[in-house]
Amino acid sequence: MWIAYALVVHVLLLGSIFVIYFRSPVITGLTPQKRLLHYGLEPPANRLVLIVTDGLRADSFLEENCRYVPHLREIFLREGVVGVSRTRVPTETRPGHITLIAGLYEDPSAVLRGWKSNPIDFDTVFNRSSQTYAWGASDVINVFSHVSNGGVMHLRFYNHDLDFSPGYDAYEQDEWVFKRVKLLLQRKSEALQRDKHVVFFLHLLGLDTAGHVHKPGAPKFRQTLDKTEKGVYEIYQVFERMFPDKRTAYLLTADHGMTDSGSHGAGSPHETDTPFVLWGSGVSRMVPNPGGRTFMPNNEGPAMPLLELEQAQLTPLMSALVGLAPPMNNFGMLPMGYLNVSTEYEAMAAHINALQLLEQYVALQKQHKKGFFAGILLEFDVLTTEAIKGYKDTILQLQKNREYSLCIVRSQVIMSQALEGIDYYHGYYRRVLLLSTTSTFLGWMFYIYRLLSRNRASKVELVLERSNKIVRMSIGSSVIVLVICLLSQRTPLDISFYLLLPNFVWLKALQPWNINFSSSPASAYSVPALQTSMWQLILLIACAELMVFTFFERRLIALCFFVFACYNSWGNFQTKSRDFFFWLALVLILSCFPLLPLSVGYQNGYLLGAGVVVILTNSFWNSKSRLSYRKHTKYSNVLILLQTILCAYLHSNGINIPIPLKLVSWLYLVYAFASIVLSKEPRLDMRLAQIVFNLGSLYATLCTSYEAVFVQLLTIELNFSLRAQSARAERSVLRLAFTLLLYTFFSLFGSGNIASISSFDPNIARCYLSHFAPFVIMGLVLLKLLVPVVLIMSVVYAQSEFVRQHEEQIFICLLLICDVMGLNFLFLVRNQGSWLDIGTSISHFVIMEVTTLVILLLFYTAKQLLRVIPWEEIDFKRLPLRLIHWDVISAKHH
Repeated sequence: MWIAYALVVHVLLLGSIFVIYFRSPVITGLTPQKRLLHYGLEPPANRLVLIVTDGLRADSFLEENCRYVPHLREIFLREGVVGVSRTRVPTETRPGHITLIAGLYEDPSAVLRGWKSNPIDFDTVFNRSSQTYAWGASDVINVFSHVSNGGVMHLRFYNHDLDFSPGYDAYEQDEWVFKRVKLLLQRKSEALQRDKHVVFFLHLLGLDTAGHVHKPGAPKFRQTLDKTEKGVYEIYQVFERMFPDKRTAYLLTADHGMTDSGSHGAGSPHETDTPFVLWGSGVSRMVPNPGGRTFMPNNEGPAMPLLELEQAQLTPLMSALVGLAPPMNNFGMLPMGYLNVSTEYEAMAAHINALQLLEQYVALQKQHKKGFFAGILLEFDVLTTEAIKGYKDTILQLQKNREYSLCIVRSQVIMSQALEGIDYYHGYYRRVLLLSTTSTFLGWMFYIYRLLSRNRASKVELVLERSNKIVRMSIGSSVIVLVICLLSQRTPLDISFYLLLPNFVWLKALQPWNINFSSSPASAYSVPALQTSMWQLILLIACAELMVFTFFERRLIALCFFVFACYNSWGNFQTKSRDFFFWLALVLILSCFPLLPLSVGYQNGYLLGAGVVVILTNSFWNSKSRLSYRKHTKYSNVLILLQTILCAYLHSNGINIPIPLKLVSWLYLVYAFASIVLSKEPRLDMRLAQIVFNLGSLYATLCTSYEAVFVQLLTIELNFSLRAQSARAERSVLRLAFTLLLYTFFSLFGSGNIASISSFDPNIARCYLSHFAPFVIMGLVLLKLLVPVVLIMSVVYAQSEFVRQHEEQIFICLLLICDVMGLNFLFLVRNQGSWLDIGTSISHFVIMEVTTLVILLLFYTAKQLLRVIPWEEIDFKRLPLRLIHWDVISAKHH
C-alpha cells in the first residue's frame, strides 16, 4: 500500500512549487482602460502589422553585419529602430506569443491542459482592437480564438503536418501566409483604408521548422531565412501600396530563439534573445539607449544603436501605436522614447499603462483585505491606497499644467511599484507554504525511514504506540484550528490545501504499525538487512547531497561515476588481471562522455557507425549468448542496424528516406519488445542477452552520434562489475540503491540531459518519420530516454540475486535518497533572475519528484522482459499496491 501512498504524496509535492512560486498571473474581474481617442488624442497609426518569425534568434538576424537579412536591413537603415527583446522561460511558441500579444507571462496552471490553452480567459491586443486579421499555424492562432469578446477577429490557419525530410522547403509554410495576406488586401483594401485600430498578425513558422531540422547557421536554414525576409519585404511593399496614407506601423520580432543544436525551451541567451525591428508611422528614429549596445548593419558602417527590451514591453508599445489601451492582463511597461508623437500623447499612453497595472494591483490588494486577520497581517507598504490616490491627483494636476515630462516620470515610477506589489501579493504566502511543504517532506521521509528500518522493538516505535491517542488528538485539534483560521482569512483553496497537508502526512507517519506487521513482505528479509543504523542514515543523506551537485555541473557526474565505480568494484578483480584492466578501461572511457558536448542536435555518422559495431560485438562475442539467439533475432537486429546506417547516410546527403524503410523501422519497434516478451528462453542470462541486443539495436535507430556507443559500454561495465561482485557475501541495500540512482542519472547526463525532452531534435525520428508530428516525436524522445534505464534495470535484476530478494527495501532506500534531494531543490527553485536559472530550478525539482516512481515502473518493465514473473501468475489487482518478491516466486517453482 505504501507505493500508492508514495504516488499520491509525490504528485501533491510536485504541485506545491506551482502554488508556492508560480501562481497564475491571470487576474479576473478587471475593468479595461479607455482608448486614447477618448482623451481627444489621435493615434499615430491606423493599423499595425505584427510579423512573428517563429524561432529566429537575435544572433541569426545580426550575423555577419546583417548579411542574411539584406531586405530588412534596407528598411531599418532608412527608418525605424532595431533591438533585442528578451523572452522568458519556457522559450516555447505558445507562451512566447501570449507574452507578445497579451503582455502576459506563462500561466503555470496551463500544464493541466497540456500547455495548449490557458485555463483562464485573458485579454489581448487582438480583442482590444476593432478588427484583427491573423494567419499562421493552427496551434498558435487557436490560442487566441477563445479569448474574451472584443474586436472582430478573422483567423485563418493551416494544420502544420510538416515535412522535415532533407528535401523539404520549410518556406512553403510562410508562403502560405503571404499568399493569403495578399489576397485579403486585394479584396478588401478600400474598406480597410477607412478603418482604425486594425491589427494584422502574420505568424511565420518556416524558420522554426528549418532550425529544428537543419540547425541555425546551416545552408538550408539560411536559404529559408533569405526567402522569408524577402517575403516580409515584399509584403511590406504591398501594404504600402494598398495603404498610401502612411499610417501603418510595423513590428517584426520572434517568439523565441534557438540553440546551435536546433532546440529551444530552456533559458540560454540563444533561446531568450530575439530580434525586433520597429518602423512605420509613429515610430521614433531617436530612441534612448541606456545599455549603450551597438551593432554594424553592414561592412561600411556607421554603427547603429542596438536597443534592449523585455518581450512583454512590446505589448503596450503596439497598443500605443494604434491608440489602444494595453490588455487588462498586461505586465509590460511602455518603453519611453519609441513613439514619434507629442509629449502629451506619450504621457497619456504611459498613464493608461499605469492605470492598467494598478487595476491588477488593487484587485489583489482588495482580495487580501477581505480576510478577518487582514488588519494584523503585513501589507505592501510601498504602494498604499493613499499613494494610488495621490498619484492620480498628481497626474491630473501635471496635465493641467502641461508638465508632461513629469507625468511620464511619475507613471514610470508607479508602474514599477505596481509590478512589485503584484509580485508581493502573488507570493504573499510563499514563506509559510515553504515551511508547510518542508514539514510535509519531513513527515513523509520519517514514514519511509520507519518503513526501511522495520524494527518494532526500537524506542521510537514503543513511544509511538504509547502516545498514539495524544498524537491523534493534537493533530486533529491543529487541523480544526487551522481550518477555522483559513476560512476566516478567505485563503485561496489551493493555498489552504498545502497548509493543511502536513497534518495528514504526519498523522500517517506517526501511526503505530498494525498487528499484522510480522506478515508483511519484510518478514522474508534477513535480520541484518532490517537494521538501519544512524551512520547508514548519515551516509544516505551524504549520497543524496553529492548527487544534488551533479545537477548543476554535468561534468561532475563523471567524477562521481569514476570514484563510486572504483570504490564499489576495485577489490572485486584480481590486480593486474586481464579482467581488471578491461574493467578499468571501460570506467575511464565512460567517465569521458559527460565531458563531451551534448548529443542533442549533434550528428556524426562515424560515431553512429561505431555504436553499431559495439552493439554487434557485445551481442556476438559470447558464444553462449550467440548460440542462444533465434535466427529471426540475429537477422532482424543485424538488418535494422544496417538500415540505421543507411538512413543516416541518406539523411546527411539530403536524400529523402524511402517509405518502406520507415515502415520497417516501425515494424522493428514492435518486434523488439514482442520477441522478448514471447521468448520461451528459460535462463535469465540468455534473456538478458536478448534484451540487450534488441533494445540496443532499437536505441541505435534513435541515435544521431555517440549515444549508442555510450549506452552499450555502460551496459557492459555494469554487467561486468556486478558479475565480479556475485561472489561477495556482504551486501548493502544503501549501496545498491545508490548504484541504481547513479547509473540511471549517468545514462541520462552522459550523452545529453533529462531536459532534452523539452528541447528535442526531430532528426532522431529520421528512421520513422518525415513529417513533423510533435506527439509522435515526443513519444520517440521518451523512448530514447527510457530504453537505457530499462537496460540498466534488466542488468541489475538479472545479475544480482540480492536485488531480487530485497527489492522493496532497496526502493524504499532509493525513495529516501530522492526525497532528500527533492527537499534541496524545493529551496533552490527560483522565480526571479536569470530565466536559465528559473527553468533549470523547476526541472530539477520535477525530475526528483518523478524519478523514483519512473524507476519503479521501469523496474517492473525489466522484470516482465526477464520473465521473472510469468504473466499467468500476475495478480493485476494487487500489482500497483505492493512489490512481488523474488523469493515468493521462487518458492512456487521449487
